[in-house]
Amino acid sequence: MIDVELLESMRTAAGQAALSIGADARLAERIAQDVVACLIVGGIAELADPVAHAAACGAGEAAARVHRGRAA
Repeated sequence: MIDVELLESMRTAAGQAALSIGADARLAERIAQDVVACLIVGGIAELADPVAHAAACGAGEAAARVHRGRAA
């Protein structure tokens, strides 16, 4: 069973990281949901620090999506 508090912490960390890179609130929430879904599929148990990993993934996704949007 997956710990709901852990999932919420991961979602929050990914969303905050995305916001810090320049994503707006709506994009940050989408990124956070995508990151958590990917980490669930990939195996949360394999990660030493799932919350930190989610934050790093959120920042990376935001960097890719925000800069891609600005270049368009």
